Amino acid sequence: MEISSLWLQSKMKILSFLFFILTTSSSQVLADEFLDFGMNLLGDKFTAFEVKHNKCLTMSKKNQLSDSSIATLKQLPVSVGEALGYLHLKAIRMCVGDEYTELLQVLLDLENENKTEQNTFVTQEIDKIKLLIFSTSELRAQKQYDSLPVEYKNKLQLVEGIHQPFDMINAFERAWL
Repeated sequence: MEISSLWLQSKMKILSFLFFILTTSSSQVLADEFLDFGMNLLGDKFTAFEVKHNKCLTMSKKNQLSDSSIATLKQLPVSVGEALGYLHLKAIRMCVGDEYTELLQVLLDLENENKTEQNTFVTQEIDKIKLLIFSTSELRAQKQYDSLPVEYKNKLQLVEGIHQPFDMINAFERAWL
């Protein structure tokens, strides 16, 4: 239904380890100075993203929706739960904000530059990052949200605290279990 915080944190730790390996070996693997610079910048941007993302996840665990917000959610069917997961992911993404945008910019710039260079190492590292920061379950959750009746979306948008990182699991359990 949604990406668990532990899953995201484990993926981020894996990616941190990969970047450690990358920064210690990239000079030997990359012949092109521009790609080397891009890979180092990508590592820096990912580290900044990871730090901010972890802060946002910590914030979400501390932010439980109010009783009145839960009462509003209880008026909606349990099928809205997946859409709640989408709004949680969106709130985390908004919290990460600039760090996420900067990471994506470097990732896309490096990917485009590498189309002409076709460096296998760079391609593999870009693909690893994409697997870690993008999720097909997010697309599924957005589809669920987009397919909700307008009145359900309107009620969700009015829930206090829904636009900032919040404890989605706690909210779901309190509203529908």
